[in-house]
Amino acid sequence: MSEPALPESNEGWRDMLLGVHPDLQRMRRLFRHVPSDPRCKLCLSPHGGVGGPVLRLFGFGRYPRNPQLCNNCFKAASKHPGGAEIEISALFADIRGSVGLAETMSPAAYSAAVGDYVRVATRAIRQRGGIVEKLLGDGVMALFIPGFVGGDHAGSAVEAARNILREVSLPVGVGVHSGQAWVGFVGGVDEVLDFTALGDAVNAASRLGSEAGAGELLVSAATAAATGLPTGTLEHRRLELRGRTEALDAWAEQIAAAGVGPSAS
Repeated sequence: MSEPALPESNEGWRDMLLGVHPDLQRMRRLFRHVPSDPRCKLCLSPHGGVGGPVLRLFGFGRYPRNPQLCNNCFKAASKHPGGAEIEISALFADIRGSVGLAETMSPAAYSAAVGDYVRVATRAIRQRGGIVEKLLGDGVMALFIPGFVGGDHAGSAVEAARNILREVSLPVGVGVHSGQAWVGFVGGVDEVLDFTALGDAVNAASRLGSEAGAGELLVSAATAAATGLPTGTLEHRRLELRGRTEALDAWAEQIAAAGVGPSAS
């Protein structure tokens, strides 16, 4: 069983990330019938069930540095890393008042609470087809890529954000923004290779997550338009975000989980 034939041109990468590249579609048709989840987000090779151990014999299985993808996809990407500019949605979840929380808890208790929050956020993101791109201390950054989500990337990101806020036990704020970003594999020196997204869409989501209060979801106007979000009952905000020259219009939705207190930014 050969590794996926990843493209060398930007146009080929674009088709791959949008889920329309013929080689990718062929592999996905094959692997989606082999049990079972979780799977590589790119080729759908299974990591679990009966299929996971069998495919590991052929060089698949979780890639240690990014277990949401498989060894074979990273091996192929290392030969010609690349990517393309596409529209995605990015999500950033951040614990509010983390300094004050840590002060009131033992280091072990705070570490356990943050670990629970990361597990809840990761599960909510993956259930909606997203990829956890980075863990930044008490922050979680996720990407919702059209070819991986299999549909409405903006709507999937918003639903993942809502589920995080409904299920998490710490005071968390979440921001979601949709827009153009460069997505792909970067690196390739000394076997250091990462799958990431770069651009304003990612930076704006990070800033929105930082601005959101506890139990609050900030959805950019671009995301709201992309997913047809009803905004009649939501609070409109025009945000001046640090490091960004243009203000960003957003809508605030309150989805506080049980036990979440007021924001302590």
